[in-house]
Amino acid sequence: MEITLKTDNKDKTFVAPFIGARMLKRSLGLSKKFQGGIDESIMDEIATYLVDVYGKQFTMDELYDGFPSDKFFNKAFEDLNEVIGGLEEKVKN
Repeated sequence: MEITLKTDNKDKTFVAPFIGARMLKRSLGLSKKFQGGIDESIMDEIATYLVDVYGKQFTMDELYDGFPSDKFFNKAFEDLNEVIGGLEEKVKN
């Protein structure tokens, strides 16, 4: 997984490091919260999740200031599905 943030008018791409089972557990919980609707508090939780899933290579402020607003939730869903997706495939088989 990767994410690109704009910093000082330059794009900087970050690659997620190894993702352990603890992040899978967290992803499952956050995924359930999405189903209840989105508000300001869930947005902060999503931002914290993204910072953590990318190994804290950037801050929450850098994410909020450097990531396009119209792609924020799509990216969160994409990354959640990437982490959870491997589990769902294995459960099906």
